[in-house]
Amino acid sequence: SAQIGALSSTQVAALATEDLATFSTADIAALSVKALSGLSTDNVAALTTDQAAALTTGQVAALKSSQITALTSDHVGALTTSQIGALGSTQLPALSTDNVAVLTTAQVAALNAKVVGALTSAQIEALTTDQVDALSSTQIAALDSADIAALSTEDIATFSTAEIAAISVKALSGLSTDDISGLTSDQLQAITTTQLQALDSAQVEAVIAAYQAI
Repeated sequence: SAQIGALSSTQVAALATEDLATFSTADIAALSVKALSGLSTDNVAALTTDQAAALTTGQVAALKSSQITALTSDHVGALTTSQIGALGSTQLPALSTDNVAVLTTAQVAALNAKVVGALTSAQIEALTTDQVDALSSTQIAALDSADIAALSTEDIATFSTAEIAAISVKALSGLSTDDISGLTSDQLQAITTTQLQALDSAQVEAVIAAYQAI
């Protein structure tokens, strides 16, 4: 492992897939962050799930977007919550929608709240209702209007009262009238005065109609 840790990015880039296959999990973890940048997308795709799980959080945080894109669903499924939490705002959008769809609820909950807002609308749409239900209020507060619009009415229905109140004023425009109509009485009551003042006329009418329907 000490010798592996001394490899340069140029040397790592020259490794054949067959060479990398001989690396133990300790060898993988021993690669320096700089050396890891030399790992080709083919080699990333060829990693075993044990090798992917052996990456340190520092290594994960340093992966290039192209390397993140090369990860398979099996790789992503093997990542620990700490590794998932290490993904940054330039890395998260590089995950394929297939990879987003295989995230466990624990992995979703582990996503750094500061970078959740970097998820693309397509990635948000790929989330299952159970995955959305795993999001925290802090994570939901990071979503923008396009993200909220990408959520289904069923997704919004999973929001706790704290999560409803956490939707940012700027993101509120992403709520459809159908979303509002599907809110429970507790969810409606959780809408803050500041949020109400930010709603457009159609949304306000939907809130009134939802209250009347209770």
